Amino acid sequence: MIHINVISSLGLGCNIAGVVMLFFYGLPSKLKEYGGSILLEEGEEAEKKRKKENEKITRNAYIALTLILIGFILQLIGVNYLP
Repeated sequence: MIHINVISSLGLGCNIAGVVMLFFYGLPSKLKEYGGSILLEEGEEAEKKRKKENEKITRNAYIALTLILIGFILQLIGVNYLP
C-alpha cells in the first residue's frame, strides 16, 4: 500500500512541474491563427514554422495545466484520506 505522504509528494511534484512549464510556455491563448503575415517579408515557410511553434506552445500549456490539476487532486487525496 502506498503511504499517504507519497501521494501528497507526487501531487506537489506535479504542481511544481506544471508551474515551471507554464513559466516557459505561458497560458494558452484564445486567439486563433487566421493566416496572413505580420511582416511583409515572411514567406510560406516562415509562416508554417510559426504556426507549428504556436501549436507546440498551446499543447505544452495544456499539458502544464493538466499536471497542475492532477497535482491538486493527488494532494486532496493525500490530505483527506482516512485510513
